[in-house]
Amino acid sequence: MIVNKLGKTNLVITKLGFGGIPIQRVNKEEAKEIIVSAVEKGINFFDTARGYTCSEEYIGNGLVGIRDKVYIATKSMARTYEQMKKDIEISLSNLQTDYIDLYQFHNVKSQDEWNKIIASDGALQAIIEAKATGKIHHIGITSHSKDFLDWLLDSSYCDLIETIQYPLNFLEEEGIELFEKAKAKNIGT
Repeated sequence: MIVNKLGKTNLVITKLGFGGIPIQRVNKEEAKEIIVSAVEKGINFFDTARGYTCSEEYIGNGLVGIRDKVYIATKSMARTYEQMKKDIEISLSNLQTDYIDLYQFHNVKSQDEWNKIIASDGALQAIIEAKATGKIHHIGITSHSKDFLDWLLDSSYCDLIETIQYPLNFLEEEGIELFEKAKAKNIGT
């Protein structure tokens, strides 16, 4: 299995990761079989989100006893301090773990949304506190807005972010330049 260092996080993850959206389509027992099989085949990066219904719970259940072999990324749409603090605790509980390797601000669309996140009562403060206590190891952001991520990578705020997640596949290739810019700043993609 091909592995890459995920930017400045120093996490060495498999190039092929496990996305948490499709796991919602099966039951908890089938999900466990799929997750265990993925780990046995060498996959060590699992990505999920608070908004993916049962995905965090299924992934947490599937990784019982093998948590130390993988890295978990999850994300939240919370923009306020209180909601992010609550979401982090829910994620920890659902994932049946004491820490999350990568916690991401999910689907940030604009500078206005970013300003809510970084406000004094914003979600960033909850993430920083969780990182200081070891509940979160790294901070990332996801977006479907190339313009926003371009702006963020050029701003002084890019020092806060250790990874970006943006759609890139055979049909959506506009992220290639964005990823090159992020990699030049040692931000994982």
